Amino acid sequence: MTQSTSPASTVPSGRTEPYLRLAELLMGHRIAHALHLSVKHGIADVIGNGAKTAEELSMQTGIPSESLRRLLRALSYVGVFEEKTDGRFTNSPVSYYLRVDADPTLREMTLILNDETVLRGWDKLEQVLETGNPAFAAVNGQTFFQYVSSDAKRSETMARFMKGIYGPEGPRIAAGFPFGRFAKLIDVGGGPGHILADILRAHPHLEGAVFDLPRTADVASRFLSEQGLADRTQVFAGDFLQAVTPGYEAYFIKSTLHDWDDEKSVRILTNIREAMLPQGRVLITEIVLEPGKQIGHPHRFIDVEMMVSLGGKERTADDFRRLLDGAGLRLEQLHPIDGSFFCVVEGSKS
Repeated sequence: MTQSTSPASTVPSGRTEPYLRLAELLMGHRIAHALHLSVKHGIADVIGNGAKTAEELSMQTGIPSESLRRLLRALSYVGVFEEKTDGRFTNSPVSYYLRVDADPTLREMTLILNDETVLRGWDKLEQVLETGNPAFAAVNGQTFFQYVSSDAKRSETMARFMKGIYGPEGPRIAAGFPFGRFAKLIDVGGGPGHILADILRAHPHLEGAVFDLPRTADVASRFLSEQGLADRTQVFAGDFLQAVTPGYEAYFIKSTLHDWDDEKSVRILTNIREAMLPQGRVLITEIVLEPGKQIGHPHRFIDVEMMVSLGGKERTADDFRRLLDGAGLRLEQLHPIDGSFFCVVEGSKS
């Protein structure tokens, strides 16, 4: 007679790799908080390309050496920094991206996502899931973008965050879509202008512009001037929920609609349609979701960040078609960008 196998006998015993992985995930908030503190004190920058003791780092950061040693040991466990056998600490391939001179850098991402105002919203995650309403404005008395734009330094940090997480995609987008079809392009919600700069460098005949909120527009003006592109660019300050600068052939809008719910996204696209030339195009450049498709980018958690903080979301191709239809625009085609997780959703006046 064959003895039946109980469900318990199929459960792995001991501290397996999945068990340890889950244990790390359960410590995730603590890890993020430790990373935030390390960036605030510039630990990765202080270590640089060398190796330093906790005592040496203490003198430069102001954190007591024994406390600092324990913090760095903990972060070394998850691959951030490395502890050598002589007790000194070095940067790891992971902590390199916390340095201010890294390109790209995730330093500003660490600061923004672990800002106490952002975390207040995440404390209301259950409520957000139940209601579908974002929490940031409810708990902070202002929207996320109002909070960012109210302070010049915060605006610049946000702009650097966008460059750090998406900047490496700029050259791929510039090379992967036929921008040469156009003579004039405006980047709506273009932040500091780093993607526009990549497009202009790849297409020397093209003239460009950035349209963004006033404080961000100031950052873009400085950046484009520093890049030697002042003579080929203009910068316009405004609110795309109200109106968009008219008269351009191509209205490029990247990683922006995912910040907004469907109603506001349709309003933005409607304002773009009203500004477009008759044969103009809107070029929505976003991640286009496909079930089960992994793309080497934390976009699925960014989708939840949009839900909690902003009320926006990542979208499928059908979602973008509905947005375009709602704005009186027609979906022309999807242009996946080679070597990138981005796709250009091209629309025209219907």
